[in-house]
Amino acid sequence: MLVIGTFEHSIELEQALAVLEHGSISRSHIMVVPMDTSSKIPYQVLGKAHDLRDKGMEVGIACATACSVIGTSVGFVLPLGPVFWGLAAAVSGFSIGFGTYIFYNKNFHRHLPNKLPEVTVIIQCPECQSIQESEIMWKYGALTVGHTPEPA
Repeated sequence: MLVIGTFEHSIELEQALAVLEHGSISRSHIMVVPMDTSSKIPYQVLGKAHDLRDKGMEVGIACATACSVIGTSVGFVLPLGPVFWGLAAAVSGFSIGFGTYIFYNKNFHRHLPNKLPEVTVIIQCPECQSIQESEIMWKYGALTVGHTPEPA
């Protein structure tokens, strides 16, 4: 029978492996596979900083559009006319929208630090020991534990 568990890379994982190895399971029946958290593809999607600027530009342009409509409307009664006030309101609206978006996302939306990669532990053991091995995994902080029958 195979017992499969996933762990975060931590000291608890090392403790679980030590307990499993010093128990009745030999080292040759335990397989530990670290999982990758990022792809090594050369054509990756844009990074977070670039994406933040792009979304900030979208918000800034939306605010500039709204402010330019209001500025143009108000400009009909102001001395310099609707074109000047429409452009001035567009520049002001863009600055306010872009600045607010960037400030808010950098200061109040702190992203969680990247988790360490998960590790998958596969143990081949007799069916009578599978419950004991899965309990050891749960005791040492396994994220998930699964059982599968012996492969043919």
